[in-house]
Amino acid sequence: MYCGIDVGTSSVKCLLTDAQGERLGLGRASVGLYRGEHGYESDPIEWLRACAGSVAEATAAAGLDAATLRTRLRAVAVSGNGPTLVTVGEDGLPLGRASSWMDRSATIEAAVVAAEAGRQVDPSFYLPKVLRALSVYGSAVRRFFSGPEYLAFMLGARAVSYLADSYYDSYIWDSRVSSRLGLDPALFPPYVAPAMLIGSVSDNASTATGLPAGLPIVSAFPDFLAALVGSGSVSPGIACDRSGTSEAINVCASRPFPDRDIFSLPHVIPGLWNLSGGLSTSGKALEWFSGVSGYSGIGSDSVFQEAERAEPGAGGVLFLPYLAGERAPLWNPSLRGAFIGLSLAHGRKEMARAVVESIAFGLRLATDRIADGGFAIDTVRCSGGAARDDALCSIKADVLGLELEVPRTPECETMGDACACAVALGDYTSIAEASAAMVRISTRVEPDAHASLVYTERYEAWKSALDAIIRLNETPH
Repeated sequence: MYCGIDVGTSSVKCLLTDAQGERLGLGRASVGLYRGEHGYESDPIEWLRACAGSVAEATAAAGLDAATLRTRLRAVAVSGNGPTLVTVGEDGLPLGRASSWMDRSATIEAAVVAAEAGRQVDPSFYLPKVLRALSVYGSAVRRFFSGPEYLAFMLGARAVSYLADSYYDSYIWDSRVSSRLGLDPALFPPYVAPAMLIGSVSDNASTATGLPAGLPIVSAFPDFLAALVGSGSVSPGIACDRSGTSEAINVCASRPFPDRDIFSLPHVIPGLWNLSGGLSTSGKALEWFSGVSGYSGIGSDSVFQEAERAEPGAGGVLFLPYLAGERAPLWNPSLRGAFIGLSLAHGRKEMARAVVESIAFGLRLATDRIADGGFAIDTVRCSGGAARDDALCSIKADVLGLELEVPRTPECETMGDACACAVALGDYTSIAEASAAMVRISTRVEPDAHASLVYTERYEAWKSALDAIIRLNETPH
């Protein structure tokens, strides 16, 4: 039995699964996203508490007691979101909260890094945040971590940085640029490939989390790569739709995208590439609208339930879900959202439908750009909590005009972690083999021809609205 743990923006998830990919237990515990002095922040100590809660829930769901867990559980691996930076002092504890991947406020530092790198550097990336943290904490800084590697470190792993391919160095610590900036290499944990043994659960961590002491800890991936593995998106033409606080379409391809509009990053599988774009605030937009509109989120009083009461097209109402800027394919940190087309005839159900539909439109913006680059997308596999909502999956299939598949374990990051454990222990010879053997599909959703026609027209209107908002944002105020 393997344990996969994923550090999300709003929760920490834990999966217990066997070597055939059978889900034995799943647990989840909430974590906060806080508005700090410099932007959005997360609490690494809260991750540890949530890890304990998710492990306890998964263990109970599997019907296991502590003794059986010690006997059967063979390894744990941790994935998580990024670029989320944890700044650590001499005692190994965080110096304040972590700078979340949603924090894009280090614009001045990003310009400094970009000048040394000779290319555009987004303020959400690690090095701009590193420069700002050094200006805040100075000599108190001992080391920097990415989020999942820090949770693994708290569990008992040695200090490492995950590196699935040498290409990723330029997106993480960027050794060449760090050196040119005069940064001490000791600030950055050494790189390690996925599916390697990096330590074992300490006695203190065992007491804190319920994981067995001495349990091997395995290196994993950033969450988007973990989801590719855990959804079985390991062959060209298969895409993974990663839903959560943010959302991205990740297309497995045989070559990189020809320009920088779309993220082109090496796949976990050697020789393949991951092409991605999406929305920085998808689930977060749903959460925001739920809060400002007064939904309880319980039973029928939820955004999804309300959206189902409205017709496709939301009665002409459009929503742009860009509440915190956007990355690929728009690359516009100042972009903001809007409702368009409201009238006295509209109410909450049309607005809720527009918010839900906007997520699918944002995904289509990315898939159209990828397809225009000459890349086929044959099917989309859904990952994350939204994969469990049948209505949303149907809307996505209709908007994208593609078949959607939902894995039996849609918390795909945790399944990807389990695959890493299986390879590290020698149960499978490669990540590709483990993914193919352990990922199972439970549901297939075909697009409805009539709804697809409606959404094609509404999508064109949505793109026109997006163009107008982009121009408005560029107008001096």
